[in-house]
Amino acid sequence: MQFSLKMNVDHSIPEQSQVSTHGLLRLRRCAALFVCAGLTCLVPQQGAAGEFKVGLAQIDISTRATIPMGGYGTFFLSTPRMNGNGIHDPLYAAAVVFESAAGERAAILAVDAVGLSATQISRIEVKAREAVDANLHLIVSASHTHHSPDTLGLWGSLPKSGRNPRYAEQLETAAVQAVRDAFARLQPARMTKRVGRHQNSTSALSNPAEVQDSFVSLSFYSSDNENLLGTFTQWGAHPTVIGMNNNTLSSDFIGGFRKTMEQLAGDVPHLYVNGVVGKVYPIIPPVGDPTVIDDLFPEGDKDPDIKDEYKNASTVGFRLAQSVTSVAEEELPESAAGVGVCHVPVRFAVDNKLFRLASNLRVVETKIRDNFISSRVSVVSVGNLDFASLPGEVFPKVIRKLDSQTDSGRQTIWMGLAQDWLGYFVDAEDYDNGNLKYWTDLSVHRDGAKTLLAGLNQAFRKEGCRNFEPID
Repeated sequence: MQFSLKMNVDHSIPEQSQVSTHGLLRLRRCAALFVCAGLTCLVPQQGAAGEFKVGLAQIDISTRATIPMGGYGTFFLSTPRMNGNGIHDPLYAAAVVFESAAGERAAILAVDAVGLSATQISRIEVKAREAVDANLHLIVSASHTHHSPDTLGLWGSLPKSGRNPRYAEQLETAAVQAVRDAFARLQPARMTKRVGRHQNSTSALSNPAEVQDSFVSLSFYSSDNENLLGTFTQWGAHPTVIGMNNNTLSSDFIGGFRKTMEQLAGDVPHLYVNGVVGKVYPIIPPVGDPTVIDDLFPEGDKDPDIKDEYKNASTVGFRLAQSVTSVAEEELPESAAGVGVCHVPVRFAVDNKLFRLASNLRVVETKIRDNFISSRVSVVSVGNLDFASLPGEVFPKVIRKLDSQTDSGRQTIWMGLAQDWLGYFVDAEDYDNGNLKYWTDLSVHRDGAKTLLAGLNQAFRKEGCRNFEPID
């Protein structure tokens, strides 16, 4: 069963999403309904004590409002792109909630947005805790599609912000709704894992060894009837197959990936999370490629300035889904596994003048205090899986320095643009490379990668963990 709520910025979001029935998933009715913190809260299905549970849901967060789009071009005194040509394929906020046999809970929330600030993510987590569970922990990740509303504020042509407060509020409400719905649909489940590689382009250092093209895909099956509940896939590549002339909302190749997963696996939620995307892009089919497929969203709106790019985006997503589903599933013995979390506060020094200007003009929500930005890194552990947040667009070389230090018996799932967006993280020894000037110009500080690695090392070792603390 797939749960979706159509959202338009001109209308408020109803308290509960509309439910449609599909043959692949049969969910029992929730045991009770009660109200907390002004929101309708659903009690999850009651299974036997000591069972590992999973719940998934997704909500449509598209809008037909004419507001600036984010992701392409320079934002300083430029003319913003406006998403005024409709919706090519839906944008989603999708959630998976895990509950251990001991009742520990954590959620992964994937949002089709160019990026989210730590401030906005904090508001989402506060509201989700009020609506679901005061002890619930989240990792919130943005897909980084360049065809979504400017949720950061950087593409509104300084000194004006491109961030639309009304859409921001609607997105936050929808994100919380997705977590609530996933929580309500918790049920005994088992997990499988697929690990493989899907080729993407070379990195900025033109060294194939620097490419992070591995994927991790999880499938969740009902313990009661073996029906597929949904999937979660992490791969790393910029969603930029469709070019910057496009003014139609789209999740880029991610839409084609999800649509193909629905066709190959079933009409259930298929979460996609971006990974290590610092100067990593998908391979776009060359002109005249006979294997390019038709646009998977033929009924979607089309920008008249775009020719074959919608087909290319569908093709890239289609090929990724084929790679994922062609790998054999490995059973994960997670039914008795624990669910844990470690949030580590991190303070990033700032020497970037553009970041300072954007903060001083308040076009972004990110605040610079005493030359530092306060953020955090998080690791959510489910059995031998570690979902690790990266607060921006991290270069593969940076992560490889940590890969060798992680426990070989555990599977790390990197979540890019998660818990914050602080631009690019370039390895310090490459910071003066003139070929990387664009990316270093969008980095908070030359030592940002060093600070990030220190925080991640703590989080993986469960050192310095703090309870959730909102960031304003």
